[in-house]
This record gives sequence, structure tokens and C-alpha cells, in this order.
Amino acid sequence: MSPIHQRYKVLGVAIALSMMPVSFAQAQTCKSQIPLTTPTTDFEVHNNGTVTHTPTGLMWKVCSEGQEWQSDGRCTGVASKHNWQAALQIPQTLNTQGGFAGHADWRLPNVKELNSIKERACAEPAINTDVFNNMYTPDWPYAAIYWTASPMNSDSARSYCVSFVKGHFFDEHRSLNYRVRLVRGGR
Repeated sequence: MSPIHQRYKVLGVAIALSMMPVSFAQAQTCKSQIPLTTPTTDFEVHNNGTVTHTPTGLMWKVCSEGQEWQSDGRCTGVASKHNWQAALQIPQTLNTQGGFAGHADWRLPNVKELNSIKERACAEPAINTDVFNNMYTPDWPYAAIYWTASPMNSDSARSYCVSFVKGHFFDEHRSLNYRVRLVRGGR
């Protein structure tokens, strides 16, 4: 092979590699000058796959839907993605099949509730990773977007999502597929 062809072959390999998914190691970044908004001390860990956020009284499933809670406190598996209508159906199905952790009143959180567990001092992800682990998945950062039960008032085809990448919320078309985290109770 001529030197020119070798250069083109190397260039082609470099371009192909740059287009491939990259394996990565994410690291949450927190700003030390900002006080934590969801410190671990704000959560009561029940060792059954649930935690209670004591300031709000909300009980959360530690794992996203599609993941399985392990007795060592980890979530395994890949969180499933659903459109908004399917996301609303998940807690109904779970509750009619006996519920989770002894409770059969799980629901999709509203935007205010899901925002209550955002960690405003941190990003990527903007959540307490000691409490809610295993946020990083091969489709990060899309894995950090979660549906809420809150519809957008002005558009019947859109509902609110919360992104735990930077910790913001926004409206999205209901046909798109995002993660689900269930909640119960509250004050």
C-alpha cells in the first residue's frame, strides 16, 4: 500500500473511531460554596428499596423503573424508558400487582415533587448520588430525564420533565421516551 493510501486508511479509522460511542467515567461535580439542598441527612433509608425525604414526607423508590434494588443498596439493570401515557400507567400496574415495599399507592410525581429531590449544588447528576445511585448509563445524559405527572397547561400534547443533568425542568412532547421514578405519600 502506498504512503498516501496508508494515510487515508489511518484517517478513515480515526474518523470511524470518533463516531463510535465512547466508554466514559462520569464524575458528579458539586460547588462547595453552595449549601447542599438534599443532604443525605434529609433522607430516611428504609433498606427495602425506598427512602423518605423528611422535609417533604415523600417516600421514593430508590431505583428507577426497570432497575432492581439489591439488598446492598445498589440498583442494577437498566432503567426503562416510556412515553408519558405509559409512564402514568406504570404505578397503576405496580399497585394492582401488590405494590412495592409493602405499599400499593405509588404514583408518578408532579413537577414540584420531582424537583424537591434535585441537588442544586451539584450537576451531572443533580441528585444525591448516595441516596439515588446508578444514574450513569450508556445513554447518559438522556438517562437523567424523568417524566412528571404534570401536564403543560397550554398544550395538551406536552408534559413536564425533570433533567438531573443540570437540574432543570422543561416541557416535552408526550410521545418521547424518558425514565420514571415513583413516589408515594407527602405532606
